[in-house]
Amino acid sequence: MTEHTSETSDASPASSDESAVAEQLTPVVKPPSPFVWTDDVVSAFDGAVTVRPESARYPIAATVVDGAEYLVATARETFTPPADYRFQSWNELQSGRLALRSGEPQFPPADVSRAIATLAKRPTYQPERFTVFYRGSEPLYIEGPDAGIVIIPW
Repeated sequence: MTEHTSETSDASPASSDESAVAEQLTPVVKPPSPFVWTDDVVSAFDGAVTVRPESARYPIAATVVDGAEYLVATARETFTPPADYRFQSWNELQSGRLALRSGEPQFPPADVSRAIATLAKRPTYQPERFTVFYRGSEPLYIEGPDAGIVIIPW
């Protein structure tokens, strides 16, 4: 009996530490599936960047292997992503700077969500650790803590 009480009191500080960490992360009910990359490394942006394309029939995204500084330097604006993976309701993408004149998203919301999910590597993420670099009609660059992904516009 005493042993059980001891375990409960030992677990209590750990529980409070876990809840503090949980408050900092944004939980996602069902995160999108991450991108899968090919083994090929190709040159992009007139040779300024090398990327590894997504392994899809018609790739829309690529992970940046080298040259991220070029993508950052050529950005027009930067944004912090929303507090969840639901870019379908993110104003910047739906009707703001990342939208076409028609009001339609310039970049596929599902693919922007997948890029964040791929960079986050887990079903929770801290939006402030990610930056969306808007480059006009050029591919969007999303940078996470350890890597970056480009997404081509529709």
